[in-house]
Amino acid sequence: MAVPVPGAGPIPVVVHLSGKLRGTTERLSGSPLRIGTASDADVHFPADGEPAVAAEHAVLEPQAGRGAVRAAPERPLWVNGEPVESQELASGDMLEIGRGGPLLRFRLYEPGSGAYKTMSEAFSDCVDCARYGADGTLARAGVLMRGVPHELATQTAPWFRAVVALALVLLTASTIYLAIRSWRLERRLEAEVERWQGVAALLAANEEQRLTAEVLESIRREMGARLEETAERLATLERRAGARRRVIAEAARSVAFLQGAYGFIEPVSGKPLRFVGLDARGRPLTDPLGNPQVSPDGAGPVVEALVTGTGFVATREDLLLTNRHVAEPWRHEPAAQLLIGQGLRAQMLRFVGYLPGMSEPFALETVAASEQADVALLHCSGATTSVEPLELAPAPPAAGDEVIVLGFPTGIQALLARTDEAFLEELQREPDLDFWGVARRLAAAGRIGPLATRGIVGQVSETAVVYDAETTSGGSGGPVLDLEGRVVAVNAAILPQFGGSNLGVPAAWAGRLLAAAPPGVTAEAEGPSAGEPPAGEALQPVAVQP
Repeated sequence: MAVPVPGAGPIPVVVHLSGKLRGTTERLSGSPLRIGTASDADVHFPADGEPAVAAEHAVLEPQAGRGAVRAAPERPLWVNGEPVESQELASGDMLEIGRGGPLLRFRLYEPGSGAYKTMSEAFSDCVDCARYGADGTLARAGVLMRGVPHELATQTAPWFRAVVALALVLLTASTIYLAIRSWRLERRLEAEVERWQGVAALLAANEEQRLTAEVLESIRREMGARLEETAERLATLERRAGARRRVIAEAARSVAFLQGAYGFIEPVSGKPLRFVGLDARGRPLTDPLGNPQVSPDGAGPVVEALVTGTGFVATREDLLLTNRHVAEPWRHEPAAQLLIGQGLRAQMLRFVGYLPGMSEPFALETVAASEQADVALLHCSGATTSVEPLELAPAPPAAGDEVIVLGFPTGIQALLARTDEAFLEELQREPDLDFWGVARRLAAAGRIGPLATRGIVGQVSETAVVYDAETTSGGSGGPVLDLEGRVVAVNAAILPQFGGSNLGVPAAWAGRLLAAAPPGVTAEAEGPSAGEPPAGEALQPVAVQP
């Protein structure tokens, strides 16, 4: 430490907000104060734990009511997020020692204060320790929960600690008292409920014992009717089970697993948005607030968002139907809309599909997307010649009809969950496999196939078909089939707040989109007419680059 300066002067304090010394407070004496990894530095950092800090990195000079900091030559230093070579400091300023290095809070206390923190300062330091010193929400919450009691108990004035301790004792006593009262009240209520349940059970038992001739005859007739109804229901279920198996087996071959990655283009230069660079661990560089640094002129990888979805073969001319939000996933993604609002243009960087039984992916291109319904038309070259297109139903279903939904809910995770342990062990031995490589391995092993769920139609309108067949994200764009194997809707949305109900876009909208395909794309739908949706729909061709 530096030699103390005689006389009464401000007491300098630094609080470590991140790094190996996160959460500790150093009270310093003397001036100037050297910052670095040198063994005799006043603010000393371990050389093996803070690679961004040099042996002699900066000098801190406390002054009357303020302070000053000066960086060593060619040593990066930031104050409150701004790069500086020298800077006057006010109590409370934040220093970053080296790019990506530890963060310090600088404070000056008046003599006689004991350099104790106020409650506001203690809490602010704990919040910043959690923000800059931990990754992930749970980790930050843990640092905050551990840090606040420690700061209040060790860094605040003695009288404040006594007041907090007394308040905690009173709060604990009150909590225990209320818990005991609540427990006693619950026991009393349970006793009353059990008493009334016992009385009700006795009355019901008494009624069941009164078996008159009329009651027995009524029971015999009811049992006979139930037996006949059960026999009819079993026969119907057997017929329907056979129909479901046939529909699933025939339609599954025409349902495609879709993979995409979209990024953002700077319109003037045409450059994609990239990370500025990566640190030694391969993670994107961040600013002092922990936000990734991105720029069209960055040297790091392209910023991209990965998506999965479902589509199905609609014609023999290599046209697939899916949801618009699968073909253009940035439309309803809040984070993507923020970037688009800054003047960037979203664009598919890669878009491929797999059909069951195919070992290689095929490139996809979005040729049309409806502006009034969540449906889109995709084109692929020569990938659908070996499968039958799915026929669009000529009329919408009715409430109460049974439907079958095919798709790839949860994407690759569900496909991997349906493999065996040996296959997963093989994947683990290939650590370089990524989002695209895993899908290729699944396809090569013949393990790509849609999941099927069944449900009942609850409501039908011009714009939506509501049904309770189970699905989730990743299943968007899959066909909703009747027991004849015809598409009655395109699966589109999940409504968990409505008892697990899901929404599909009526097949009429898909038929309209096929009929109005852009020039140069043949789009003759299979089967009868798909119906006529409300007039006035606008179609928006979308050029993408698979």
